[in-house]
Amino acid sequence: MSEPLDDGLSAPSTTSRRRCFIAGLAASAAISAALYSPAGAYLARSAARGAATSFGLHFPGSAGVRATMRFRLWNPLAIYPATYIWRAYPVRQAGYYTAFFWGNDDGQGNLQTFLWAPGGVADTYYGAHPYPNPPPSGTAHDWEISIDQRDPVNGAVVYNRWYIQAFRAWAGPFGKHHEFYWDLPNVSDPRRRVTVTMNSRYGRRPPPAPALTWGDAPWSPGREVWSGVLRGIQIYASVLSISDILREVCVPLSTRAGASSIWYLNVDPTPDDISDKSGREHHPAWVGPERPTVWSGESPAPTECEP
Repeated sequence: MSEPLDDGLSAPSTTSRRRCFIAGLAASAAISAALYSPAGAYLARSAARGAATSFGLHFPGSAGVRATMRFRLWNPLAIYPATYIWRAYPVRQAGYYTAFFWGNDDGQGNLQTFLWAPGGVADTYYGAHPYPNPPPSGTAHDWEISIDQRDPVNGAVVYNRWYIQAFRAWAGPFGKHHEFYWDLPNVSDPRRRVTVTMNSRYGRRPPPAPALTWGDAPWSPGREVWSGVLRGIQIYASVLSISDILREVCVPLSTRAGASSIWYLNVDPTPDDISDKSGREHHPAWVGPERPTVWSGESPAPTECEP
């Protein structure tokens, strides 16, 4: 696949976004009803609850976990291409966090899970979350992409505030591309994104037990648990353009590309319901007995989404 069509990082104007939001409400309902009626019904129920009522997963951080606290999707979508959208509310802790990892989860729960490739190296994984400054147990953090046994960072984490975030990955003619927009809708500010390009050989070898994992690291269980709230999870088996990402943030399934490639959807997950609402039947499961608590409250949409 070549470069995404909208790679200039130019966001639509505020006026055009608001027009998009209004049109998107109708488009989302029409597309969802036509293609994915379970998703359409789910989104309709979510909208009926009103903007002030949202739900999420409140993780206690590593200090509040005995073994592990994560949910996992076996047989995940292909590592390339993919787009992830989620909402994050980080609370300060010492050390590492996990929002999500695409990578090996073979059940060993140790360094061999991470360094599974020939020669004792890591391959075919990525993740995006806060990284401790200084590692390994700093209490300040920067936003990172975790990849290839490296942790490139760009931008300091501010705690106790909501972030709308997106990560997209794709294979192009010049390598494997990864972009982490950690403070949407700010897509044009280079200080608010992390980018990494790997050579084309990276990610060709499938791991022994590929999985998409949220909330904790499968190779360091209980020691890299998210601290704070995760919600608004939307996963697509394609690389969405920047403009489509911004529209999907406002109204899930409001773009043709998003509706046709949705892979997992749960905008209001709770400990008792992390099931896939997209109609694709990609249902995750918790690993072990430990669960986050349910968060409920207001998770405001960006002003660009206001009609």
